[in-house]
Amino acid sequence: MLSDLTFPPAATLEKSYAGLSPQLLARTRQMWSARNLELDQAWHATVGRLRGFRGVDGWDGGPDSGPVDNLFMLDQAIIWVGALNGTAALACDGRATRLDPAQWQALQALTFRMIEQLDAIRLLFLTELPAAAMQIARSISEDVDMALAFLARPKLARRFVDCATIDEANEFWRRHIAGGRAFKAVSEQLYRAGLEFDQAGEYAAWRKQVTAILGTAVHTSFRPGGLALQRPGGGNLSQICDCLYFVTLRLQEMCAYSHVLQKDFGEDLATVQKIAAAGCGDPAARPLGAQTARISEITVDQLRWSLASDTASEAPPARYQH
Repeated sequence: MLSDLTFPPAATLEKSYAGLSPQLLARTRQMWSARNLELDQAWHATVGRLRGFRGVDGWDGGPDSGPVDNLFMLDQAIIWVGALNGTAALACDGRATRLDPAQWQALQALTFRMIEQLDAIRLLFLTELPAAAMQIARSISEDVDMALAFLARPKLARRFVDCATIDEANEFWRRHIAGGRAFKAVSEQLYRAGLEFDQAGEYAAWRKQVTAILGTAVHTSFRPGGLALQRPGGGNLSQICDCLYFVTLRLQEMCAYSHVLQKDFGEDLATVQKIAAAGCGDPAARPLGAQTARISEITVDQLRWSLASDTASEAPPARYQH
């Protein structure tokens, strides 16, 4: 079972995903190598340093590698979030970038919070606790919308950074984020940028359905057993895989849409790479901050894998290895 966890003194990527599809691992390594990046180093600097890090110690699902593949792909997305956090730390003083310093500061704060949330949802996945995972997944999805809104609207990022009290933060959330306001603003901007994003279309309907399911997890009357089939003797594996897939997809979308919403985003990532190479900025942020542009390319390609493998309207966990 996934709940059989390891506590390795020095975790390694290869040993942390027992039952992972060999095809998926090989394809992923090839993509990293093609961009002259070291997957193991980036993994150790992000996933391997999570406070709640655990590896999968044997998977009894037989030939079905789907659950472990889902965990692996989430961890790929975590690497990108960690890299973006490093970039924001290097760029938040506005040094030579087109984005407003407040946008970088907002992204740094949001990605830091996301890393903590992803740390928690990863552990909840391994222990097969869907209700708590769904609550966090909903929060992560809202943070993705907020991050994209900050890229599209610099003034909104400044308002976020200027919040100095709990009351101000609550008021900001109520006026600009709650009730899908950030998602609506982002979808409108994507449409203006030339990306057909029909809020009444199939994707929007699926997203609304998933968000509604995630929302039920905050109520005491929520009973996860009624939402999906369970693996015999395995608890809530089907639900927790769906939850993990949704989070991974949202993080991949955040990466892809960032470049659509902010035309200077890719150029700024390249600028920060030069800043890091010159030895400027926070030394701790340089290794990952210098790689964000290329890791973004990998993340967008992984989004293509995910979308290409989905055939059901409810978007079950993708079979990434095909």
